[in-house]
Amino acid sequence: MTNRDNTLDWFMLVLRRDLTLSFRRSATYITPLIFFLIVVTFFPLALGPSQSLLSSLAAGIIWISALLSSLLAVEGIFSEDYRDGTLDQYFVSSEPVFILIFAKVLCHWLVCGAPIILASILSSIFLYLPSGALFALIISLLLGTLFMSLLGALGAALALGKSAILSAIIVLPFSIPTLLMGTAIMSAAVNQQDYSGFLSIMGAMLAVGIPGLCLLTVEAILLNYE
Repeated sequence: MTNRDNTLDWFMLVLRRDLTLSFRRSATYITPLIFFLIVVTFFPLALGPSQSLLSSLAAGIIWISALLSSLLAVEGIFSEDYRDGTLDQYFVSSEPVFILIFAKVLCHWLVCGAPIILASILSSIFLYLPSGALFALIISLLLGTLFMSLLGALGAALALGKSAILSAIIVLPFSIPTLLMGTAIMSAAVNQQDYSGFLSIMGAMLAVGIPGLCLLTVEAILLNYE
């Protein structure tokens, strides 16, 4: 068996382990989903049932709700492994830690980001989002929530052993470009304009973020052992 096969097997092992633990703790994936639906529901209640108003604000409402919901589970990406010593074992193993970080980021996205995307499709109905903008919503949230999971991992690494709210505070300012790009894509789609440029920027951010933020996360975790 080659080293590549060993690395892939280790990646899948870490991913399966984290997914199993996450789904055993139902609050891990239910809380962000419920929070997303509650925040989205508050806007029609506060602003009234005006179809034109809700339609014009739908993109911003969904993106802000998605951003805030994704921050709820950020602290848990490394905290359990840090407390029980599993993280120490990962770092002393011969396997590349970069793969570990990406496996945990992907797990966080599957548990929190993917359900939020599904919930956003439901939310777009009662926010009167034009059906022509639905594809733009899905693809932009796909890129954006995965990038926010990468940022969340970095924030969680920097806040290891500290207050849970600290990781969210660290992540929030760096999420603003993603929020701006996501709402720009949605606004262009609603107005039937070309949004491929904004989508390319989000894709480039993700392409740079996967290696860059994973490596920064590794260094941030190592700071806790110095």
